[in-house]
Amino acid sequence: MHADTRILIVDDEADFRHLLTNRLKRKGYFTLEASDGISAQQLIISETIHVILLDLKMPGMDGLSFLQWCKETSPSIQIIVVTGHGTIETAIEAMKRGAYDYLTKPYNLNELEVLISKAVEKQLLTEENQQLREALSTNGKTTFQIVAESPKLKEVLATAKRVASTDFLVLLKGESGTGKDVIARLIYEWSERAAEAFVPINLGAIPETMLESELFGHEKGAFTGATAQKKGLVELAHLGTLFLDEVGDLPFPLQVKLLRFLETGEFRRIGSPILHKVDVRIIAATNADLEKKVEEGTFRSDLYFRLHVMDITIPPLIERREDILPLSAFFLNRLKRKYPVKPLSVKAQAALLAYSFPGNVRELAHMIERAVVLAKGEEIDDKDLFPHEQPVPQNPSDKKLISSAETGEEEAFLLKNVEREHIKHVLDVLQWNKTKTAEKLGISVRNLYRKIEEYELRP
Repeated sequence: MHADTRILIVDDEADFRHLLTNRLKRKGYFTLEASDGISAQQLIISETIHVILLDLKMPGMDGLSFLQWCKETSPSIQIIVVTGHGTIETAIEAMKRGAYDYLTKPYNLNELEVLISKAVEKQLLTEENQQLREALSTNGKTTFQIVAESPKLKEVLATAKRVASTDFLVLLKGESGTGKDVIARLIYEWSERAAEAFVPINLGAIPETMLESELFGHEKGAFTGATAQKKGLVELAHLGTLFLDEVGDLPFPLQVKLLRFLETGEFRRIGSPILHKVDVRIIAATNADLEKKVEEGTFRSDLYFRLHVMDITIPPLIERREDILPLSAFFLNRLKRKYPVKPLSVKAQAALLAYSFPGNVRELAHMIERAVVLAKGEEIDDKDLFPHEQPVPQNPSDKKLISSAETGEEEAFLLKNVEREHIKHVLDVLQWNKTKTAEKLGISVRNLYRKIEEYELRP
């Protein structure tokens, strides 16, 4: 279920902590508790934490100070602010300091579970992006290199290098976990605007009620809680690059305002009649099928055509298998900072090459780390990578596959049963709840249905 997700509940009310702990444990989450900021700091230093449920009013260190410390120390942790004392001003301040979202007591537990699920996805993306960024840097200096052995990814990098010298709006397309934000950063670093700001915003991660203010800013008194003027991210990106991540998730009412901005470079802060103009380079990214969203009426066709000037599709890991083993080696090398690392056995390499990685690079990174922790032998074996699946059968075709892992022949890509058994196992554990299974696998529900039909899976 969610056993790999570790949630820290920070609240000075013991009964409330226990209530949340029991509810989340029934949902399969691993939970930890802390009654104050100091205790929570100690847990964050010693434990792996993915999401924090934080009460802003606590003894000792106040919630906002703890939140700021946490984002500086462990920026990938997603923090959901929960308080019975909160005002909109406090919530806005918490969001400014990096909170993922907020809830006010009393609240609906189902709503909290939805928020946690989204926060977990954001945490995984943030962590993966950080891991991939590390591949861009050597001794603190950008080298403009990522793990790219496959012709397809090399072509992506070549195209990115070409468009970087222009001011074209670029749309990056690809599944979740393929590294779209890394390519966006590369385009920026290679461009003539590299000396100016790179301003990213995930349009799907900010509550709709706050998104316009984040993008375009607001004037003092524009709405309840707007106690001071605020510049939006488009203004902060002036002369630099604005990265609109998950542009397909932009709420429909804001799409016309974004279109107007893309066409003119002009915008108004909320509560102001004054028209401002900026000079920014736009890079957008999406894992959604924008053409289908246009057909469904959830995405404006004029905005789609405005975005569709220069698009780059980043292939999923299944289409660039030459990168799997080099990426595995990269992640193993990075994990040496935390664990004693063992090499991959030939059989483990073959299993990796045979798997389709619906969660792409993010899934590979977590699979490697889990195997490092689980491995008991001198090498990491296929059973360490896929602990819930049946081992690959020992037969002539298996020997051919293992040989292929060493030679790189196409036969190494033919072993599909590993993926089939993995998907079947997750479906069974989650009682064939397809939404939860898709979330666990890191793929869309539509892709999951396609896999079920492809492998003829049945309950």
